[in-house]
Amino acid sequence: MLISAKTTALLQEKCSVSERIFCSGLFLSARWFVLSQVAEKGLHFIVLPTREAAEYCAADLYNLVEGDVVFFLPDSGKAVERSNFKSSLGVQRTSAIGKLLNHKDDGSLLFIVTYPEALEEKIPEENKLKGALLTLHKGDTIRFDTIRETLSAENFEKVDFVSAPGQYAIRGSLIDIFSYSDSMPFRVSFWGNEIDSIHIFNCDTQLSVKETDSCEIYPDLVAHQTEGNEGISVISLLQDPVTLWLDSSDMYKDRSFFKELSDFKQVYLDIPLSADVPDPIVFSIAPQPVFNKNFELLSADIRSRMEQGYKVRIYGEKESQLDRLRSILMSSGGLLPEFIKGKNIHNGFIDHENKVCCYTDHEIFDRFHRVRIRRTVDKSEQLTLNDL
Repeated sequence: MLISAKTTALLQEKCSVSERIFCSGLFLSARWFVLSQVAEKGLHFIVLPTREAAEYCAADLYNLVEGDVVFFLPDSGKAVERSNFKSSLGVQRTSAIGKLLNHKDDGSLLFIVTYPEALEEKIPEENKLKGALLTLHKGDTIRFDTIRETLSAENFEKVDFVSAPGQYAIRGSLIDIFSYSDSMPFRVSFWGNEIDSIHIFNCDTQLSVKETDSCEIYPDLVAHQTEGNEGISVISLLQDPVTLWLDSSDMYKDRSFFKELSDFKQVYLDIPLSADVPDPIVFSIAPQPVFNKNFELLSADIRSRMEQGYKVRIYGEKESQLDRLRSILMSSGGLLPEFIKGKNIHNGFIDHENKVCCYTDHEIFDRFHRVRIRRTVDKSEQLTLNDL
């Protein structure tokens, strides 16, 4: 669904000719709708002032962009004790850095979403920073000993059944490997020395989730984080062409990493207080009204918008919540909008240019919106096979 089509086209045109672009009137999730419309290819590096803002951005982009091209780059959580949360941070950080290392200027689309604390954390020198340890494809020929020696050299732990990143298990013609860049392990099946199949599986149930043609196994980059001023910045991995997307930057313009960003094209989603911008790109977007569970007010607002020619959409994660809303609106005699299941966004908004209204079920019901970040190592309530 397009929003602010003419203004977005103007932004896209300016991005092709200018190195500094300033936007005004972009609110909340509408920012990521516009960004997803502008970004058609290349690397887009998004820096937001807080971890929470970065998580909400990544979660919205998951729903707005096709394919697995959105990566969340967190800090490594040095102060966090070993846990599923720390494992998740390691997987997310490793996968994002791995994507940056392997990204080529071939027109492929990639989004990296991060925040200041994650950028200030150093990584090893690039010549010491390893990419994928192993890249396995269905039909490849490789010896078991080669895989075992490669994994052992990077301190992968040999166990009976894998349950956490950094483990591997060998049983007959099967090798299970839990990479540091994925939230679920791979099961590689062999016929002799030839890879017969590769599956992603659930380590709790041991059941296959899906089959894949290839897999990449990454080492633990977080374990090799450097101390003090040693190492390099993540930003040093960026190579033109890169488009940086920043908010007003007022909250982090004095941070050490910010000067390193000056070499790249920058798009400001809001105008910094210190900037003198005579001709910003102005969007005609407003936040969603606050309903506080007042469904009569909601019904009246939807009816009013639809009568004015607005396209109205309600985003929701669960069918049950959308069914409840549908029933409430029907009983109150209101007009029914379009319901979008499974693609929830963080904030609703009103786009006056294209006459589009987006509502969210959690804001209507005044509920907390829980963010779901990809590559999260879920905590199982079951005993693992290793525990047994």
